[in-house]
Amino acid sequence: MGFKGVFRFFAHRLFEIFVIVVLILVLPNLPPYTNFSEPFKVSPFKPLEGKLAINEKLNDVEIWHKGDLVGPEAFEEYNGEIYVSLYGGDIVKLTGNHITPVVNTGKPCKGPHEERICGRPLGMQFDKNGALYVADAYYGIFRVNVKTGEKTLVIPVDKEIDGKKPKIPNSIALASNGDIYWSDSSNQFLLEDGVFEFLSDPSGRLIHYDAKTNTNRVLIDKLHFANGVSLSENEEFVLVGETLRSRIHRYYLKGPKKGTSDIFVDGLPGLVDNIKGDGKGGFIVPLLIAVDNDHPFAIQVIGPFPLIRKLVGRVLGLTQLFFEVINKVYPCEFAEKGMHFVGHFTSFSNIFTPARVTVVRLNKSGQVVDSIHSLNKKIHHICEAFVSKDTLYLGSPFNDYIARIPLSKVGWQDLASTKLPEKKTITSPPTATTTSPPPTTTTPRPTTTTTPRPTTTPPPTTTTTTPPPTTRPSTTPASTTTRPVTSPPTTKQAPPPKQQTVPPKPSQETLQQQTPPTKQTPPSKQQTPPPKQQTPPPKEQTPPTKQQTPPPKQQTPPPKQQTPPPKQQTPPPKQQTPPPPSQAPPKQNTPPPVAQPVRDQTKSIPVQEPTNKKNV
Repeated sequence: MGFKGVFRFFAHRLFEIFVIVVLILVLPNLPPYTNFSEPFKVSPFKPLEGKLAINEKLNDVEIWHKGDLVGPEAFEEYNGEIYVSLYGGDIVKLTGNHITPVVNTGKPCKGPHEERICGRPLGMQFDKNGALYVADAYYGIFRVNVKTGEKTLVIPVDKEIDGKKPKIPNSIALASNGDIYWSDSSNQFLLEDGVFEFLSDPSGRLIHYDAKTNTNRVLIDKLHFANGVSLSENEEFVLVGETLRSRIHRYYLKGPKKGTSDIFVDGLPGLVDNIKGDGKGGFIVPLLIAVDNDHPFAIQVIGPFPLIRKLVGRVLGLTQLFFEVINKVYPCEFAEKGMHFVGHFTSFSNIFTPARVTVVRLNKSGQVVDSIHSLNKKIHHICEAFVSKDTLYLGSPFNDYIARIPLSKVGWQDLASTKLPEKKTITSPPTATTTSPPPTTTTPRPTTTTTPRPTTTPPPTTTTTTPPPTTRPSTTPASTTTRPVTSPPTTKQAPPPKQQTVPPKPSQETLQQQTPPTKQTPPSKQQTPPPKQQTPPPKEQTPPTKQQTPPPKQQTPPPKQQTPPPKQQTPPPKQQTPPPPSQAPPKQNTPPPVAQPVRDQTKSIPVQEPTNKKNV
């Protein structure tokens, strides 16, 4: 065959291809059944310099749960445990290295090729009451009780919103009043046909769900695959990512611009996916596929040419139709998988695998403040960057693992979530209790720890043998010394009718007499002999006076009650004058009188004498 023959062969083939292309473009009612009329152009990409300069901070990530988690799309944290949405409709809880199933948003299915049956949870977020809201791409938005696994459908996909049914509920953001801001990535195609949404005219939307009226309203329309949603810290505006256009939109909820929208940031070097608040007023944005001037994304390149996008879309649509016909004639799993993977993003994830992985940090004004990268192809297609405690977790719908790295290694330690110690709340109450709370409950306790001990110690010194039993039976009084201190008003009122319960009162009042010795000169005169025997104890009693400076103010009513007792106690001191000298040398027989004068000062002289006689 000569040169002319070869030329004719290729010319005929090219003509046939041309005819086929024309037929594909011209013939009506060919799949996919959508429009390819609006050209779009992506803004110039930001140069990889300055804050976007290439680094390798993500090269040393740890691969966690390899093979255990397929397609970890989104993360949320509650009570220190991380929740992950997975391929196949599952949401699991990670407690350390342990994986616990929580709920399945779909129905039983045979495998990934039946994703529309299995369900595919994408974005999720906890509300203030601990309920988990999950956006399932095929079923709608659920409210899940993570303790019981019970799920409630809040926003279904079978109801029209502004005349169109949502097809891909993707990401959600919960407002403080219970409203939901969520993205519908497409109102034309299911998630398993997401590639067609990339090629066709945009139909993504940002939607607001009013929890009070149970109604939905479109805020921004015609987004080229609406994706991540996030509220600002003060809920002044809400963000939504437009994946194919590498930009983020901002819709104002408050202020003079309320009800309007603009571009928050444009020209990011990659396809935008989920958006997370960084806890500092800014946002963390992972780029699913890194793109720059040297590494363009094919669909972005053909964006300005609707006919080319139509041709590619219809070729894929006809291929999918071929598998559908086979499945109708001869139902088989092979045909089902073919229908699923033709338009699914996973089919092209290996084709469009860039060498660079990038995660960007933005401030509240949309300016890039930092970025981290990886160039060793250890990880790829990162769609979620989530901060928990001191670790950054990275997820991807195309991976079977979670990548994680300490924030300190990437220079983002300022995002580490630290819990405030509760020591401040613990230390402040005691100080408050010693001063402000009722002195009967707390402040007297420190006084009892110091003053009563010297008082209890001198009686044993004065009474070596018999007082211990007296003190042991008086352990109740000793406890009463503390108990009456804790609740003097109750003990003061209850004991008067009872005669035997009066002894605890003397112990209380003795303490009270010791607490305000400065005011009661007679008690102090009566206590002068004990200090002679208790030379070290007075040193111990001096600090109590310092500690008891606040109590005297609160014990002002007791001295009023003690003023009459000294009148009654004037004769008893005459009886007590001999006992102190007798108490010094013997220490055995004299303790009853010693205890009596102290108790005599408490209005109950006849009651204590028989008790002491019994002890003797």
